[in-house]
Amino acid sequence: MHNLRNPKWLLIINTLPIVLVFFLFWGQFNIVKSLLEDSHIAYWKIFGSILFILGLLNFAYTLFLIVRKRQVSAIYGWIALLVYIPFIYLYGEYADQIIPFSIPRWMISGNIVLYLGTFLMPTLFYSLLIVVLQFTPKEKKHNALINFAAAIAIPICWYIFSQVIIPLWQPFDHQFGFHILLIFIIIGTLLFLFFIVRGIYILAIKKGAVWKKYDLIWKIPITIVFPLLGLAINNGILFNSYSINESGIFGNFTNVWFYILAIINGILVCLPTIKNKTYQLLIFIGRSITFSYTLYFFMVFLPFLPLSVIAIVIVGTGFLMLSPLLLFVIHVQELVKNFNTLKNQISIKLLRSISVLSFLVLPTCITITYKMDRYTLEETLDYVYSPDYTKTYFIDTTSLKKTIRTIKKHKDDRNGAFLETHQTPYLSSFYNWIVLDNLLLSNPKIDAIEHIFFGAPQDEPWHDQLRNDQVAISNIQSKSIYDKTQNVWKSWVHLEIKNDSSDRFKEYATTINLPNGCWISDYYLYVGERKEMGLLAEKKSAMWVFSQIRNENKDPGILYYLTGNKVAFRVFPFAKNETRKTGIEFIHKEPVTLQIDGHITTLGSEVQEKVYSTMDLGNLIYISSKSKKNLASVKRKPYFHFLVDVSAHKERYLNNYSNRIQKLINEYPQISTRLKISFVNTYTSSSVGIENWKKEFSQQSFEGGYYLDRAIKKTLFDSYQNPSDSYPVFVAVTDSIEKAVLNKDFSDFKIAFPDHNRFYNLSNNGILEPHSLLENPKKKIVDSVPITFDQNVLIYKHKDLSVTYLSEDETPSIILKNGPYNMSKEPISEKKWLDGLAMQGMWLSQTLFPAQEKKDWLQLVRNSFMSKIMTPVTSYIVVENEAQKAILKKKQEQVLSGNKNLDIGDDTARMSEPHLLILLILLGMFIWYRKHRKSHTYMH
Repeated sequence: MHNLRNPKWLLIINTLPIVLVFFLFWGQFNIVKSLLEDSHIAYWKIFGSILFILGLLNFAYTLFLIVRKRQVSAIYGWIALLVYIPFIYLYGEYADQIIPFSIPRWMISGNIVLYLGTFLMPTLFYSLLIVVLQFTPKEKKHNALINFAAAIAIPICWYIFSQVIIPLWQPFDHQFGFHILLIFIIIGTLLFLFFIVRGIYILAIKKGAVWKKYDLIWKIPITIVFPLLGLAINNGILFNSYSINESGIFGNFTNVWFYILAIINGILVCLPTIKNKTYQLLIFIGRSITFSYTLYFFMVFLPFLPLSVIAIVIVGTGFLMLSPLLLFVIHVQELVKNFNTLKNQISIKLLRSISVLSFLVLPTCITITYKMDRYTLEETLDYVYSPDYTKTYFIDTTSLKKTIRTIKKHKDDRNGAFLETHQTPYLSSFYNWIVLDNLLLSNPKIDAIEHIFFGAPQDEPWHDQLRNDQVAISNIQSKSIYDKTQNVWKSWVHLEIKNDSSDRFKEYATTINLPNGCWISDYYLYVGERKEMGLLAEKKSAMWVFSQIRNENKDPGILYYLTGNKVAFRVFPFAKNETRKTGIEFIHKEPVTLQIDGHITTLGSEVQEKVYSTMDLGNLIYISSKSKKNLASVKRKPYFHFLVDVSAHKERYLNNYSNRIQKLINEYPQISTRLKISFVNTYTSSSVGIENWKKEFSQQSFEGGYYLDRAIKKTLFDSYQNPSDSYPVFVAVTDSIEKAVLNKDFSDFKIAFPDHNRFYNLSNNGILEPHSLLENPKKKIVDSVPITFDQNVLIYKHKDLSVTYLSEDETPSIILKNGPYNMSKEPISEKKWLDGLAMQGMWLSQTLFPAQEKKDWLQLVRNSFMSKIMTPVTSYIVVENEAQKAILKKKQEQVLSGNKNLDIGDDTARMSEPHLLILLILLGMFIWYRKHRKSHTYMH
């Protein structure tokens, strides 16, 4: 352990952690600084300056030692303890002034209040080791039993103190008495750890024959028994039931590998010393491999060491908190012995290389495992959310099940039981970084994946409970200006929205249907008397910030696309009888009529110039409403496309499905002449021939869920890419349409079904039940409109004689002619209508070619920012202060650097260091115990 005096250790245990602390706190300060008062900022400056000076002095001292080739002096250990402990103590005293409770917790990155103590703990422990080395020179004889006796005496004295002194403790100043008590706790803890570490160190360096002969008596309990017992207690195998939910007091260590490695590590540390080169080398390699395991648990429990004495006094098994520390000391000493024995036979450089490479074995295995999970997850997310409809997929469901189980295990469960966490310290953060890009796989997506691939029941998607009753538009005005430079209209719609009720915290929410060629280019909301202009942000980030601010009952407003051209508009909150002013700017080529919450407003008017012609951008074509009037109207031939449910356990419906289909064929013989049958579960496969479909049905795998969404989209894609004089009429054949994977509508695919905007569920008695492709597709349409398939469509002929079919209506149409669309490389201008059209083309391209979205999504977001035109991947949001703008920017950067198919949540930036709740509870238990004993004494 004398190698610990190498000054380079100071760079790792002090300089690097302090740099990380400054990095983390600087990022946090930039977010909340606008919410801090001058007195709070003064505390930031004071503590920041002190820590900077301490870190600078430590770094200068380290460089001095390196240059002079000296070792760390014992004086350093004393000075560090005497300086950093009071600093941490004072920081804890004034933590509520540095991060005041007035700052919303969702703006705070993880448990940042604990970061300082956590990152400085290695310095304190290192200083303690230096002091131990000073008092334990190898050339002198030392008695380990005396040190253990002294260590045991400290919790005994604390217990006596709690029974005798505390009931009589009546200080004149309560605060003064509390501080004195904390100082006693700190001093007692330091002495306790000093004697424990010194005792173990003495045992490790003992050269007596007796100690060598019987060293397994104390090694086996410390290296094998205590770690296994600690895991069993933490995981609920002993004394409680945490293991049922894969959680534990200090972390989720339920994985069987923690137990296996504990046994292997303990055996390797306990193996006897044999003077054989090969044996020594193998033992050295083995111990170096498992040292990462020992170091991991040492780092996990290092921040808890100051509370170890309290835990021992309160809970008898609290001594197990010390087992990682004791194991660490023994493991290090055994490695040093191995190294000193082998360095005379093998070059020191080679030994160091072997040591480093061996140490990296377990981290490398973990990283490879996590990388495999990432590959499986990305492949799955691509299939579900960014598919290539021309590609055949096969997902390894065994690997996927393991990956989803691991993701769920690593997710932070905020509704966990008392003294319970589902996180695995540090490994969960590492997993979230490697697999999830520090983002989140939301519960709805996990449910959807499990339903699609494993047929698991899917929960109904959760939606905000919008409180829109008695909140309505009280006044609406519009103003349109014709921009002759672009030949487009720019129109503002100004709204006054009033809460007619006496209730507070009401919300206004509505949906605006935009016609093709009309986009939102600006937004404002009055916050109090201040007109606040909207920020154009990445959609997921904006929605997350809106949700967080809304929970604080503040003043957000937001606009974002739902599906197709439907835009959600929300303003919150409304006080009693309050009227709030807001406005939206639209940019459009032609006059448009908008309906906003029952209010109809017309924007723009006819102009004399002929500006409503067709606009051809190569692969993207805009056809004005006037141009559509000149197109020929035709009728395409419909044909039934049966989507047969072959998900898990549906083989028993063979005859039932067959009878239903045959009955429908008999009822509609004209539509059944060219019918098509597809088998749908996790994947979609088409029947080779209609006459053999029953045989093919019986040969299906019958697994997974009824992924109807994918089957319809793939068919729509094929239909649009290969236009013909016929079109599919979708008929779902299943025992329960409610269990189908069908959570969103198909508005984004509207250009692919101009003839008919309905699909049908074939009921048990063979009757067609209509469902909408444009909204709430699971809900059956109940109306008196007869089922017909004779709708007209318009035919647009391209220059190359190919055709595209358009819906026959009076609104403009946009055509994506052939394959993915790429914007030209011309610079983007603010509020330029042609750029809006080009971005709409990119979105249509990403809808039909989702695999392209992974490449173009980021570019579409950036183009939206430059043009100030909102797209389906961006959102206009109004926030009320600079702190909210800063956190929005931070979350946006996080989302844009990750996988677009992942989600954002307030736990994405959290670290897996010891949870604040646990530390507070342990201290609270001691205070409660003191008060309880005090009242008990008075009663007697």
